[in-house]
Amino acid sequence: MIKRSKYLLLIALFCVCGSMRITAQKNADFVAALNYVNLKQADSARARVDKAMRDSVVAKDAQSWYVRGFIYKFYYVNKEADNQTSPARAEALRSLRKGLSMLPDTAKTLRESINLQMKSLAAKYHNDAARSLDTSNYKIPVQNFAIYMDIMKQIEPGMNLKPAEIEINLALSAIYSSLYTASPKTRANILEMNKAALLKVLSLDPNNVSANYNMGILYYNQAVFLINNSDYETPLTSLNGIQDDQVQLFKQSLPFTEKAYQLNPKKEETLQALSGIYFGLNDYDKSKLFQEKLDELRKEQKKH
Repeated sequence: MIKRSKYLLLIALFCVCGSMRITAQKNADFVAALNYVNLKQADSARARVDKAMRDSVVAKDAQSWYVRGFIYKFYYVNKEADNQTSPARAEALRSLRKGLSMLPDTAKTLRESINLQMKSLAAKYHNDAARSLDTSNYKIPVQNFAIYMDIMKQIEPGMNLKPAEIEINLALSAIYSSLYTASPKTRANILEMNKAALLKVLSLDPNNVSANYNMGILYYNQAVFLINNSDYETPLTSLNGIQDDQVQLFKQSLPFTEKAYQLNPKKEETLQALSGIYFGLNDYDKSKLFQEKLDELRKEQKKH
């Protein structure tokens, strides 16, 4: 059985030495670089491929850039796999794109090979973004996800990327919600980022239950925050302004929360929020109606 490293080497050599011009094969530094890949000597492989690319003739050849991208990807996997901002991965992608841009329309085999390598890199960017997204680290994963999207749009322009965009933006919304509670000094900025993430989801899927509910709760919680932070000592003029703001926030919350209810009428939190929203809007009949629906739902759940 051929070992994996040798198998990858054969793939690279096939693409370099196939039916197209064999510029890379004639360069001794390329041959040495690929041999170093076979020996799993990533530093030496990278050094020799970079030396090969100093040849002006070689640098004008698409196959050469493919091999360079292949070797830099090999270096990344062996040396920088845990680095979310890996320079080698970025350089591998740049090289592959350079090779792709130089290909004639007839070079189908090499184009497929480059696309395959780029797709593999895209998967690694996506996995890094999904695996490392948390409250202490979200900017780099967002950047990595954007790179993933950019690659896939280039090599598979017809691919439906909506599910991935929805997934990442819902995850970001959850992160921003946590940060909003933990970071009072930056609440205004975090709130706007949360809105942007949820509105992105709704632009892709207007009937997304989670995005509608979270958007409604976002405004609802702001209104409740204003209520909880006003007291008897608040001047009347200020109190009137606060009450106006509360009403406006409840009105902004209402269409999203109602939509969430229509999409999923059996969610306790939505019923509770609607009862509170209508109470805040002085519509006590509707507030009572949704409280009754909530009570009925809880009774049904107890039976089961």
